[in-house]
Amino acid sequence: MLRHFKPQFQTLLFATILFIALGANTAGADQITLHNGDRITGTVVDAKGGKLNILTPYAAKFAVTMDQIATIETDAPVTLRFYSTEILKGRLATREGQILLLASEERSDTVIAWDQVRSINVPDITWSGNIFLGGAHQAGNTDRMSLTFGADAVRRSPEDRFSLSFLYNYAEEDGELTTRDAYGSMKYDYFFTPRFYGLLSVELLKDRFKDLNLRAVVGPGVGYQVWDDTRKGLDLEAGVAYFSEDRIDGEDEQWITARLAAIFRYQITPWLRFTDTLILYPHLEDGGEYTLRNDATLITSLGSAWSLRLGNIWERDSDPAPGVKKDDFRTTLALQYSF
Repeated sequence: MLRHFKPQFQTLLFATILFIALGANTAGADQITLHNGDRITGTVVDAKGGKLNILTPYAAKFAVTMDQIATIETDAPVTLRFYSTEILKGRLATREGQILLLASEERSDTVIAWDQVRSINVPDITWSGNIFLGGAHQAGNTDRMSLTFGADAVRRSPEDRFSLSFLYNYAEEDGELTTRDAYGSMKYDYFFTPRFYGLLSVELLKDRFKDLNLRAVVGPGVGYQVWDDTRKGLDLEAGVAYFSEDRIDGEDEQWITARLAAIFRYQITPWLRFTDTLILYPHLEDGGEYTLRNDATLITSLGSAWSLRLGNIWERDSDPAPGVKKDDFRTTLALQYSF
């Protein structure tokens, strides 16, 4: 008789152990439900740039866009940093369609708006940026080669922001150099309020085909963030600058100019982003003269940290050196890695 029940007993014991193991595996886990009904069980790692990173026991860490989250329950406290520079800590929960940060000793339950959350479990000081490389080669009736390399980085804290950018272009055709230029910029922003900031900017340009050994533009200003959320951003800036051109063949020049800038970004879809930076330098001594630079990019995500970057730069000098055209256009396609 005991022999007869032994297999059933073993099956029941195995099922019990499996049930306990699964229960232990899910107990205390964070629960996330998306608007399409998908449910994710795991651990909330962090969130920034509008994406929530989740670690699950059945897959590697992956990200979901925060605007697709319908409900969320966290077992452990998380640290939320808002665009207003406010910092709150607690467990997340969903009640009657609203996402809440559960009460602590210092406060009661707090309703959370995802579009106001700057980051989750991310330190106050963060670095982000991109490195991109593009090029082309043609051989046969025409021998042509071109190379584009660039990088940018942003250091951000609740009080300030430091931005760096670099771009290098090289091209030759039939053994003759046709393009070689380098552009770099640095900008420091100090936020007096969550939206209003003071700035100091530096721009450098070297381009032998524009007769520029070095163009340097340095000056202070102020800026205002019209939009700054996960979907869109717009900064408007104004200031004055010292404008200097060290020419290769022509006469060197220096003057004082105004600096007007607009920095725009828009997340068209979860995988497609558009950015545009327009900087205008109106001459304060000679009315009607100006220098302009517009840098527009369309970035398509390829998965993980990789993307394709389609860029177009328009530069205009209303009073260029002799033999140099007023307008210069450049369109490039590059592979980009983001960090």
